[in-house]
Amino acid sequence: MGREKAENTKQYTLDISEHYFLNLEEIVNYIAFEKHQPLNAIKVGNGINKAMAKIIHNPLLYSECENIPTKTKIYREASYKTWLIIFKIKKNHITILGVLSGKRKASSFRKIR
Repeated sequence: MGREKAENTKQYTLDISEHYFLNLEEIVNYIAFEKHQPLNAIKVGNGINKAMAKIIHNPLLYSECENIPTKTKIYREASYKTWLIIFKIKKNHITILGVLSGKRKASSFRKIR
């Protein structure tokens, strides 16, 4: 009875760049060693990874990255607290480019391309 929920049949492949892992390591190390909050660093690292893992299910759900404007809107961003996970969509392929603080300057985002 009622309407059937349309399922997303489009399958995406996922590629995670080395830059993403370096960014994540910098964030976790900063929180753990500079802020002296190792448990919080683990929580933040896990939260960012969980948010990144959700992208493959429906990448078009996420908004266009305003700091990297394009006509085709291939650059998108997912957020976890104050961090933005930047990724690129081309056809059925998703590339996770990196994770940056949302407080960073726009020029930091352009370097991630």
